[in-house]
Amino acid sequence: MKTVLKLLLLAVAALALSAVLVVWLALNDRPLVDRDSAMTATDVARVRDLVSAADPRKHPQEGEVIRTFHADGHDLDLVLHDASRRLLHGAGRVVLADQSARVQLSVQWPRSPFGHWLNVEAQVRQTAGWPELERLQIGRVPVPAGLARWLLVQVAAHYGATEQVQTVMGMVQRVTLQPAEIVLDYVWRPEGLRTVMLPPGDQQRLRAYVDRLVPLVRKAQDTVPLAALLPPMFELARQRTDAAGSTDEVAAQENRAALIALALYATGQSPSRFVQDAKQWAHPVPHPVLLRGREDFSMHFLISAVLAAEGGGRLADAIGLYKEISDSRGGSGFSFNDIAADRAGTRFGQIATHSARHLQAELAKGVTDEDFMPGVADLPEFLSEAEFKATYGEIGAPAYERMKAEIERRVASRPLLR
Repeated sequence: MKTVLKLLLLAVAALALSAVLVVWLALNDRPLVDRDSAMTATDVARVRDLVSAADPRKHPQEGEVIRTFHADGHDLDLVLHDASRRLLHGAGRVVLADQSARVQLSVQWPRSPFGHWLNVEAQVRQTAGWPELERLQIGRVPVPAGLARWLLVQVAAHYGATEQVQTVMGMVQRVTLQPAEIVLDYVWRPEGLRTVMLPPGDQQRLRAYVDRLVPLVRKAQDTVPLAALLPPMFELARQRTDAAGSTDEVAAQENRAALIALALYATGQSPSRFVQDAKQWAHPVPHPVLLRGREDFSMHFLISAVLAAEGGGRLADAIGLYKEISDSRGGSGFSFNDIAADRAGTRFGQIATHSARHLQAELAKGVTDEDFMPGVADLPEFLSEAEFKATYGEIGAPAYERMKAEIERRVASRPLLR
């Protein structure tokens, strides 16, 4: 018996030492990718125009026509780095070559005796279809390609993204890697993308909230205050959460569905964009939804809230900024008060998922605009690109950062957003 116990203790000790060794080898003192620069206003506009020009909905064709999308290597590198900086608080780089590409990521890790950076480097090579993962290294630990591919499958399954990944991979016919650009040959299947954007379970939830909106807006005269819609919509979320087991995960799912329904309604979009059967649903009577007396504020707020609830607050920050840069180049102009609505919505979306049941309870008490949207009448708006650059420089410049800090202070002062 003592011998068995000794062997067991030795096995546990060996496993513990192995785990420490792996952590030591995986972490580094320095980042593999060391670049702090954010995307400039020009970079943002260039990438936005690139994606907009490639939108297949602008060039409808019958049948499953193979389309081609070209992306410059520099633009691809910019997008990867900016996404890494915003979403992972790290840095990223992609280097294209003939029939191959190298992707590098450096992510900050909690300080430890083993290092402060998790560095990841992957090498992919071109095939007849999707590129194949050829090499993966985490810190100083090489991961066999077969094991790396298996891990990617498990990660997708863990986050419930298997079907979405398979749908996208089924649309892309070929990826061509060249030193200066990446070329995607794909088949546009909007029906498949509906499932990617909104899985079947979420589609059913969405219908419940669209149905709830119908009587809420039926008797409205001209406009509908967002503050009047939030309590009854989130009361339904609370009821559905309780009926399904009162877990935080369920509450977050219900809150997301409520926000999606509100965002679609406020922006005048039909749920059939995401749900094929939604054409048969009841449709709420359209009315402008107002936040602090403005329709554009409610749109900014709700779109950012959905993005934050779905994909992270920093992503919502980026999308809101893209919209303002677009406006400054020919639309209404860059508006810091719209940025404030974006940031308030982002915070609301974060709370809707991270403190889901708490938000349901707070909204049940009733709210006013002041509870979740700061005063912004004194903030600069309708700035042209030239005016913005003359006063604030580029995105990330000191003058811009001071204005952004003031907006964050105001958002944080709202009772519902603390």
